[in-house]
Amino acid sequence: MKLQIVHINSERGSEPYFEMFNRTMERVKRPDTELLHRWAKLRRATDVVYAYPYLLNGVAVLHELTEAAETEDIDGAMMACTGDPGLVEARSLLDVPVVGPWEATLHTAATYGYKFGVITVQEKGWQEYCHSLVVKYGLEGRCAGLVGIDISSYDAFSRGFTEPDFVVEEVAKQAQRLVDMGASAIAVGSAGLSTIIADAGLNRVPGVDVPIFDALTVGVKTLEMRVDLTQKAGLPVMGRSGLYTRFEPEEAKRVRYQCGF
Repeated sequence: MKLQIVHINSERGSEPYFEMFNRTMERVKRPDTELLHRWAKLRRATDVVYAYPYLLNGVAVLHELTEAAETEDIDGAMMACTGDPGLVEARSLLDVPVVGPWEATLHTAATYGYKFGVITVQEKGWQEYCHSLVVKYGLEGRCAGLVGIDISSYDAFSRGFTEPDFVVEEVAKQAQRLVDMGASAIAVGSAGLSTIIADAGLNRVPGVDVPIFDALTVGVKTLEMRVDLTQKAGLPVMGRSGLYTRFEPEEAKRVRYQCGF
């Protein structure tokens, strides 16, 4: 199967990140799964900890997904961002399964423990956004707590991709903190942090059987399952009777033109 992944960081300058990402995906994806890559317009992933660039980047992600669905023979699509930018809109436009890695990870974590905890970046704005999605996805009552790492995003996502040990140690420390708060599963609410810990093999809290989920792995594996459920079990791509009612391609082109895209 061919899965389209849209990244929120630029292709150039992010080589260490993609090396880590590709190593993880080669390890976890099915042998017959091919990942296709596109990149949104922003040049700094750290921009999206702010609401305005996050909104604009969500539109860019959505347009990349839409163009891929129109021009490539893809079986499914995912945005490589734990803010799930453009998820609802993409599901209304694309006629293939679309997975938001954060939605998938939160629901997966909830099947591993009655209470899960969330680790994300240091910036308060993104912490609150991650929590707002916990609420949006109906899992607030299952969340034992949300904590940020004690490292700036600048340090974590620059030096952390070439010297990852200090980031891995910090995530492990915060995971133990969440276990002490009552969490039996940990969800990492950052694509960058997810990539670093997955490449390092940090998949459980040291010394205790509490899983730590990197969102991109869960997203891709969930997308593989969703494609199988459509292609092999005959289930529809989405439930089209409500929020994800199909917005037909010709109407989408009209709206894009009217809005100057």
